[in-house]
Amino acid sequence: MIDRRVMLATGLAAGLAAAGEAAAQTLRRRVSWQVFRNSTSGPSYARAVGIMRSNPNASDPNSWFYWANIHQNFCPHGVPYFLAWHRGYILQFEQKIRELSRDPNFSLPYWNYFADPNMPSDFTNPAPGNPLYVKRTNTNVVNALGYDFTDPVWKQLPRNWPTPMEPRVESVPHNQVHNIIGGFMPTLQSPQDPIFWLHHANIDRLWCAWVKAGAGRANPPPTDAYWNGTFVYGGQPQMNKRVTYSAEGLGYTYDDERLPTPRRLGVTVAPPIRAVPLARERLIGQVLSLGETQGGLTLDQSSFSLRVPLGDDGQNRTRLLTVPPPRGPSAAGVRPPVSINVVLEDVAVTEAGKQGGYFYQVYVNLPAGGALNPSRLIGTVGAFEIAGAQHSGGEGPHAAHGDGKVRLVLPATEVLRRLSPGQLREVKVSFVRVDGPEAPTGPAITIGAFRVESTVEAPR
Repeated sequence: MIDRRVMLATGLAAGLAAAGEAAAQTLRRRVSWQVFRNSTSGPSYARAVGIMRSNPNASDPNSWFYWANIHQNFCPHGVPYFLAWHRGYILQFEQKIRELSRDPNFSLPYWNYFADPNMPSDFTNPAPGNPLYVKRTNTNVVNALGYDFTDPVWKQLPRNWPTPMEPRVESVPHNQVHNIIGGFMPTLQSPQDPIFWLHHANIDRLWCAWVKAGAGRANPPPTDAYWNGTFVYGGQPQMNKRVTYSAEGLGYTYDDERLPTPRRLGVTVAPPIRAVPLARERLIGQVLSLGETQGGLTLDQSSFSLRVPLGDDGQNRTRLLTVPPPRGPSAAGVRPPVSINVVLEDVAVTEAGKQGGYFYQVYVNLPAGGALNPSRLIGTVGAFEIAGAQHSGGEGPHAAHGDGKVRLVLPATEVLRRLSPGQLREVKVSFVRVDGPEAPTGPAITIGAFRVESTVEAPR
């Protein structure tokens, strides 16, 4: 594997120049795999992937490993710019495929798993010489799907802003698809699986669809400081964040830019309470711990809930969540004066858990005995989230502790602030196990400590 410093020195002929060239061309159209495979460009993807996989030189941009290492060393997960960084990443990969396949008409296809959750057969055929095949745990992702990101309540794009869409779509379906497929996909070497690129083209398509759906949904304006700075992809020159504002600005569109229609998924009820001793409320520096386990937790194939009763200070904090914002056009942009997070310390994946094929959805304050409500989902936990935190470099709330252990922070503020005061006398956290057709049994993930904490000011 080539490391981050070597990649920065390598020099990838992409970035601003490539983006400007793409935007200057007639808009290309990305289509679903089922349409693409029957087009004149149908053989191009497999042909170029075969060329790249036969190149063992990880420092060569024409090799398969080079592109996987860009993802491992530079991708943002669980932090701002997840969507925009990956938009630039798959654009540059698309240009490389066009070059190696010698197909000037090539545009990266997408896998619309909302239409068909079965992985296309071209990727699951183990015949010798099929460059699109790698070993996976599952090839059906129906249990990884979810539609909460389509809810109009999520009106803004950026993480850490009020009502943000980006963390919703990153958790579901993005993370869940990575986890349930298994193989390379629950790791940051996930681009070694050829389906990765079609998965991310679909996530990019969903971002386009979210903007097109309107009803108040919007990216920050192109002039907003949010778009200041550049993205790193392992070479120079880099790509301006601002050019990733829209797909059209980068020279392409999708043949279908509609949000998927929510469908009723399998009905699962809130899991039972697990009795776990909790430390009482206490201040840790400037952070108020509302409740913390005195020992570790093990996540296996069972689902359970932890109840965190709130003391006086905790109830005072949660009351602030329900204070109505000031009236006027700026009211929707006002954040609550406190934030509440579920913090998992010293999280590690077991050997059995590394194969993927499962994940855990984490909810807050589900009604007892009621069906799972996607609006109460605060995040997902699986091998992919742990892999991302291991390479966070200290950026964002997630962090690596060493020895393969990480800290995961699941923000609960936006979900809890939508509840009534009577629903905020406790914080109940539910870990719901979701499996694919094949999944490991026994311990999959270990957690050194569980804590619900509150800060006096929402993160900026």
